[in-house]
This record gives sequence, structure tokens and C-alpha cells, in this order.
Amino acid sequence: MRTVLDARTSSGYGSRSRGGIHAILDVETALAAADTAARLRDRVGAGEKLSGPAARRALTAAVQAPRFEGRIVPRNFAKKASAFLARDGIVLYDNHDAYLICAFKHDTALCKPEEGARAPRQYDCRPGCGNTVRTDTHARLLRERADELEQLAAHAPGPVGKRLHANANRLRETADTHDATAHQAEALT
Repeated sequence: MRTVLDARTSSGYGSRSRGGIHAILDVETALAAADTAARLRDRVGAGEKLSGPAARRALTAAVQAPRFEGRIVPRNFAKKASAFLARDGIVLYDNHDAYLICAFKHDTALCKPEEGARAPRQYDCRPGCGNTVRTDTHARLLRERADELEQLAAHAPGPVGKRLHANANRLRETADTHDATAHQAEALT
């Protein structure tokens, strides 16, 4: 929803209230970011390794982030959520489609977010971004997706099959890079 309702399209027409849909999106985004931090804490606690330029920052953010055990949201939580999301560089966003976690820092984001944006453009995640973090789970999922693409490539016509095969190879290379550069949490602190 945040992607669709960015400031350019939804802050004008029909948006007369001070909070509106953006306050609700901030609450949901903050809860999702806290869940991402909690999952990262759990994965690291289970012995998974981290890789990526923002691994150290993500580990710090995961340790500092609050854990929400329930979904009862008090009336003033929208302001708290907005303040939580304003912590540039230490809010974690799970990007299932890119198989990574974004430790979003506006200045280093290659997705070119709007000025003052509090979240990455997850549909425009780019390789080589300084905000990326991968876990062993992400590497496993990359390999599983590569295997799925290979199966599709085997039954696809020539050019499509070649493109699917190339994408599968790219995903495997990304997983291999994670394996070669990943560190335990203790090595990052």
C-alpha cells in the first residue's frame, strides 16, 4: 500500500485529515519492521550468518528494535510508529521478492526514494545497494527459486528458456556470494 499511496498521489485530493491513510500505513509499516527485526534476532540466535554491506547495522537495529507480542494498538501509537520509522538507517524492511532485508538508510538507497521517504521502494530493489542484508535463509530461498526457474526453463521456448536459465544462474551466484562473505553475529559486533 505504501508503494501505491506515495506522497505524490495521495496527499492531495481527498486527503483533508492530518493522519488519514498515511498514519495507518505508518502503524502497519512499523509493526512489520518490528516483526522483521524480531525474525532477524531469532535467526541470528539460531546460528544463521549474515552478509551484505548493512549486516552490522541490521544486527544493531534488530537488537534495539521493540518486540510486539500482540496487535493491540493504542490511540497514540501512530505518533510512536512515525517516530520509529524516522530512525534513518536502523529500520529493517523484509523484501520477500528480492530475498533480502533492507536496513533502509535514505542516503545510500539505490531505489531512489522520494525526499523524506521513510521506507524503501521495495519494488525497485537494486543489486549492489548499501542497505542490503541476507541471512542463510535468504540464500536457501534463492537456491530454491533458482531450481524452480530451471524447471520452467526446461519447458520454455528458446529465448525465454535462456532468460530463465540466466536468472537462475544469477540467483545461485547471489547465494554463493552470501555463503562466501557471511559472518556469525559475534564477528560483526
